[in-house]
Amino acid sequence: MKLYVAYYWQSVKEDGDVPADLDSQRTAVERLVSYNGGRIASEHTEEDCSWRSTWPSLGEAIAQAKRVGATLVIGKVDRLVRNAAFTASLQQSGVEFVCCDENNVHHLTIHMFAALADKDTKRKSASTKAALSAAKARGVKLGSAREGHWEGREDRRRAGISKGQPKAAKAAAEARRKTAREAYSGLMPGIVAMRKEGLTMAEIAERINAEGHLTRAGKPFSASMIVRLLQRQPTAPAVEPVADFSDSPLLRLCPDPAGVAET
Repeated sequence: MKLYVAYYWQSVKEDGDVPADLDSQRTAVERLVSYNGGRIASEHTEEDCSWRSTWPSLGEAIAQAKRVGATLVIGKVDRLVRNAAFTASLQQSGVEFVCCDENNVHHLTIHMFAALADKDTKRKSASTKAALSAAKARGVKLGSAREGHWEGREDRRRAGISKGQPKAAKAAAEARRKTAREAYSGLMPGIVAMRKEGLTMAEIAERINAEGHLTRAGKPFSASMIVRLLQRQPTAPAVEPVADFSDSPLLRLCPDPAGVAET
């Protein structure tokens, strides 16, 4: 006796009512299975699938069909055949399946419907983006910027801001450090070499300025700037402090003359 795994789907209306076509899907599946002298091994129902990108019940039905060597029977494919995620799941599964309402949709033709569904999805996405861009150009506020969007939900907005600020600040600081390292990457080998020679921070800054180099702000290098650059280095050679640098207040900024600590 041939085994079948039944798959149904239903959309829930805004008022919470469920359309009555679930019974018709079940009747169609039972009629097809009975006609082929088979038996339903299991049934799976997808809830609220108006237009989604994930299909958990379909995945369960496919897994069960593979496990018991059954044919997947879909009660009503209808507009789901235009959903790229749905058709892709069927195509990639490799299971044999039939649709009660569409005889021409099966495991041998699903690749064509998957291609059409993917094209339709991309077309709708491009159309939506164009419409939103046009609305934005007209001055229409979108998303959370819409008037009244946060009305009655101010607590959620504040919670989101307080949660996101530390992460944003940390990410911004890391981005600034990375940009600084990249901007001065060409100078760092020379600065490190001068520290190996025992030059003070002020002497290094003076030599770099004499070569015509400027900071990102267009200003001459200072001793404290050299300290910060060395502190940003992932690795830097350790050198003994020079005698004329031991009493400098800059030493307190960088106790280790090599400034190897990464900030």
